[in-house]
Order: sequence, then structure tokens, then C-alpha cells
Amino acid sequence: MQFNKVIGQQQVKDAMVQAVADGRISHAQLFLGPEGNGALPLAIAYIQYLFCKNRTATDSCGTCKQCQSITKLSHPDVHFVFPLALSKEVEKSNDILPKWKEAFFKNNYMSLNDWMSFLDADNKQPVIGVGESKDILHQLNMTSYEGSYKIMIVWMAEKLNLVAANKILKILEEPPDRTVFILITESTQLPVTILSRTQITKIPRLTEEEIADALVLNKGVPKERAIGIAKSAEGNYRYAQVLLTENEDAQYFSEKFQDWMRICLRLDGDKLSEWINDTATIGREKQKQLLAYALQTIRQSVLLGSFAVNINASDEDFLRKFSPFVPFESGANIAEELNKAYHAIERNAHPKILFMSLSLKIHNQFVVPKKAMA
Repeated sequence: MQFNKVIGQQQVKDAMVQAVADGRISHAQLFLGPEGNGALPLAIAYIQYLFCKNRTATDSCGTCKQCQSITKLSHPDVHFVFPLALSKEVEKSNDILPKWKEAFFKNNYMSLNDWMSFLDADNKQPVIGVGESKDILHQLNMTSYEGSYKIMIVWMAEKLNLVAANKILKILEEPPDRTVFILITESTQLPVTILSRTQITKIPRLTEEEIADALVLNKGVPKERAIGIAKSAEGNYRYAQVLLTENEDAQYFSEKFQDWMRICLRLDGDKLSEWINDTATIGREKQKQLLAYALQTIRQSVLLGSFAVNINASDEDFLRKFSPFVPFESGANIAEELNKAYHAIERNAHPKILFMSLSLKIHNQFVVPKKAMA
């Protein structure tokens, strides 16, 4: 993967190119940043640039043997570690590496939840276990095939369990010659002993412009629609993809959202219980898509009175009646709660408890307009 295939992050790319040019390759690096920022494809592009035999001042050539094997994730000196749903058959990443490659090629910006869904392991806790640390030590103590660098990319490194983390401390601090660790994480919830041994590179959220341009270029989305999605995505390209695909089920989500808001507005207990029980059966991915749809539509409602907004045709009449109940501050609070709920669903929150709590919080944010009180 070349740098030019990675969305945005130009400042980080420039720093990586300069580090290679100066020969300042830290043996233990940690890429830290929120979901959907492209840290994983960025790490692969960085490694490809490092290995490339015909690199330019800005990018790898993309055609040499080294570039082609890294693009296919098949270079013998580049190893990958990632969270697993551990079992007797699956104890380390190499046991299912072809599946992980397939998931990555399907979506370079996949989340941990996407990966676990791909494995049909939604309800299992993802972990990088002690069996993985043994494999890391074995692979990195072997001589490199190409006589160059040996690379270990650990994706979602915060899932390292404590025993596994402790077992790699020594090799992380004093690795064999020309060995590079790249730990990719969305949080600093790693042992201090790991953090202290790494050079941290912060990978920021993408800008709205970067996401909109990518949607136009990669997905063929009309510019105006791409801008709207980018505004709702909050710097997360993976989330932007969710917002894009959920439009395929727009009618279903429109009806589901409208029913939910009417129930929350009146706080009808029986209907709310019925709605929640039904929503709990649609599956985690559809629940996330519903929350993403609700987030986008609430924002449209808030902006309706003051700005020109592209409203889904199926929601327009409802939103014009609904928006007076959701002034700007209330809308911002509801959007924040929807965003929290989206990420809670990704972390396997109980859907019935989550949607009941969320519905009560939404109800408390509604403001009855004076006209309705008269």
C-alpha cells in the first residue's frame, strides 16, 4: 500500500518519509489515535516505503518485488498480530492470518468490532493472549528472509493481556538488530512498561474535507452528499462508510427512528418496551446503523431552523414538526448520547438496557415549544 492510497494524514506521512530519509527508524513505535483514522493502512504504507527499492521523495514505487509482496500482506519479514476469539483451535494470529487479510482487503479502515463480526464472534471478548507472545519471540529471533528489516505490526495492542505484554517487554526494549515493532492502538490502556518503551506517534482524526474527498473518489458519492456525511462522521472514515451504507435501508431506519422519537416524546412505557424488545432482535450491526441514522437525523433537525439542510425525503414532514422540540443545546446533548451508545454497542453493551437508558435521556432533553403549550 502506498501513502497516496491512505486518506489524509499528510503531516504524519511527511514525518515518516523524513525519518526513513534520515535513517531514524525507532525499533518500537506506537501509533495512537481514534477509530477510523487509518492508522493500520498508514503503518503498512510506512513499512512499504521502508522496504521499497525504488522509493521517491514522497512515496514507494508500488511496483518492485518488495512493494508488491507488502501490498498483498505476504512479505516474509512482515508479521501481523491482532486480537482473537481464543479457542483450542485458535491461539495465535498465524492460525487465522488468511481470514484477517481477507477482512483487511474488504475494508482497510475496519474496526475491532468489524473484525469480530467477520469471525462471527460478536459475543466473545477479543484478546491477544500469551500464545501470541511466544510466537512473537520465535518469529523475531529468526534471521530475516530478505536480509533487511523484520517487522512486527500489533493491531489493537490494547487487547494484549498482562501476561502476554510482560513476556514481550525484553524483546521490545532490546530487539534483535533491524527489528521494528509497530503497536497500533486507540487508547493508552496499555501497561506503563509498554508505553515507556515506545516512541508514540499520534494519528489524528481525519478532517471533514479529507473524508468528503475520499467518499467522492473511492465511493463515487456526489460531492454535496459526501460533505453531509463527512460532517456527521466526526473524523472517522469507518463511521462515514456506515453512514453511507445505511442509506440502503433508509426507509426502515426512517420509520424506526420516527416511532422511537414519538415514544420518547410521550414516554409511553408499554410502547417503549415493545420498541426496545423488537430493536434487541435486529442484531448488533443494524443497531449501530440505527444509531448512526438517528445521530445524522437529529443533527439535521437541530440545523433545520437556521441552515439549508439536505433532509431525507422520508423524514422531511416529521422533522419539520419534530425540530421545535429539539433546540440546539438539547440536540447537541442527544447527539452526544447517541454517539456514546454507538460505541457502547461496539463494546457488546446489553441492547435492552442501553436503549432503555438512552430513551430516558432523550426524553429528558425534549423541550415543549411555547406554541404547543398555549
